[in-house]
Amino acid sequence: MELTPSPMLSRSSPPVAASSNAAWMALRLQINVEILSYYAASLAALIAVFIVVHWSHRLAWGVSRSAPFYPIVALTRTIRKVCLRTLPGFTSTGHALLVTVFVALNALFSFYRVDYSKLSNPAARFGWMAVGNLTFVVFLALKNTPLALLTAYSYERLNSLHQIAGYTTLLYTILHASTYSYYFIHSGKIYILREEIVTAGIILGFAMLSTVVAATIIRRLKYELFYVIHLVLFMVIVVTLGLHRPSFEPDKTLIVTVLIASLWFSDRLIRATRLAYNSVNNEATIFPLPNGGTRIVLKKPFSRARPGKHCYVWLPRIRKFETHPFTIVATEPLELIINTYSGFTRDLHDYATKNPGAGLTVSVEGPYGTVPDPMEYDKVVLVAGGSGATFTIGLVSDMIQRMNPDSTKKVEFIWTTRSKENIAWFKQHLNHLLTHECSPKIALGVHLTRAGTTTTLPPPIQRSLSQVSTDIESSPVSTPEKDLISPALSSQTSFVGLSSESDTEKSVASKRVEHITVESAAAEMDLPITYGRPDIEAAVRDAILSVAKDQRVLVAACGPTGLVNTVRNTTASCIRVDGPSVTLHCEQFGW
Repeated sequence: MELTPSPMLSRSSPPVAASSNAAWMALRLQINVEILSYYAASLAALIAVFIVVHWSHRLAWGVSRSAPFYPIVALTRTIRKVCLRTLPGFTSTGHALLVTVFVALNALFSFYRVDYSKLSNPAARFGWMAVGNLTFVVFLALKNTPLALLTAYSYERLNSLHQIAGYTTLLYTILHASTYSYYFIHSGKIYILREEIVTAGIILGFAMLSTVVAATIIRRLKYELFYVIHLVLFMVIVVTLGLHRPSFEPDKTLIVTVLIASLWFSDRLIRATRLAYNSVNNEATIFPLPNGGTRIVLKKPFSRARPGKHCYVWLPRIRKFETHPFTIVATEPLELIINTYSGFTRDLHDYATKNPGAGLTVSVEGPYGTVPDPMEYDKVVLVAGGSGATFTIGLVSDMIQRMNPDSTKKVEFIWTTRSKENIAWFKQHLNHLLTHECSPKIALGVHLTRAGTTTTLPPPIQRSLSQVSTDIESSPVSTPEKDLISPALSSQTSFVGLSSESDTEKSVASKRVEHITVESAAAEMDLPITYGRPDIEAAVRDAILSVAKDQRVLVAACGPTGLVNTVRNTTASCIRVDGPSVTLHCEQFGW
């Protein structure tokens, strides 16, 4: 950003020098505006690449065997085979490549066409880059981002880039402030640092620093406190940015400030409108579940809701001014299964334990998430670890409701959990999978890594067979809120392995199978339980290789990092030019 000379300096300078200085400032401003425009265009081009790749992959499904398109298919599959693999410090190789491009763009536009004859020139450029990156940070944080429609990335999957852009913004802010301070002090112009617009800039810088510190430390210790701090500091940042550069002409920074505020306010307005609409004639019935779980069933239908996506829930009886995101397990009625952690989820479970079956005022907004439609694939492989089953059970339950006896689709459901009590959370959905006419098409594998006693299951929710869907458990998520939600569980069948069990548990024979009997009001469920950890790598590889070359496979995983990384690397290794079309979707604890 440009810091213009003080009126005191202008009055004491000769007319010729003042004129020369004004011309130099105007030229620098023009160049910086152009550079920021180039940077914005480069980010837009990067987004366009993701849009083209996403839709090219979808369109390639129908032409993958056509000779004219074979080179394109071969190229895209080779790229995906490399990009999907994990890389230390990053979610995947593709993620690392994206971060590298982002950093390279920032480095390029930070020093391109900078006049180093005066130290204030790079200082001004750093300020402009900070403003450009702040806009990008806000865009990536939008819950109602257009990228969810144009690409396979919803806001929670953009959170890692949102954080990196935030760190980059802070770095530029520090460079801008320190370089300008050094320049003014050593030029004998320290009085400029006492001007009101500079004071606003100092407050802005400390607000940005506090935001990053809160995101790095407080978010992991107490998320709800972090969210309040994050929200307040963002408003301080926007206001002080406007006061730091308070005019539209000749400086263009105020235009960017208005854009940032408009993006944020529009997103909040959309969310608030949804909450108000969905609160009318709505009620939540809550039930405590064994081992710290809580089930919420909503009275009012939720438009566009799909199992596997998530929504933000407002329960004023528990927290008046907070909404929290949870995975959707079922939609008829809307059902959520929530694991207990701390804060809101702990208070909710305590209330449900004291008041089982109680009705509470509720509202929801969303849904969010970009989950592939499993019905578009010939085979679906669902892998979950622990409470990650909320995601996979929801998907499989939704899928089996849409299947008919003539369907040729196949599902492999793998779930690894430590406690039988967690199995009780999903008894209705598991029972539906076992008794449905399409159950032979589902390979249901539940792996128990810790022996325990069978507990009495909670009473079922009364509904017709057509209404039975899946139960979901969700934990807090980030972006900002998604760090608190646990991934969704799908109600279909899947094989799941947990990579965090002890060596003692590893010694349990993985082939020992026991059938546990679960009594419910609807029927008796004979569920096969395998003790020990499954070979996830072998299970996923065999499932993909068993599919014909002209078919499509969806591999979806949710659970601990180790489990998800195993699924990711195995799936990437199975992508072949002469093999089936493979799509990978991963949900992970934390974001």
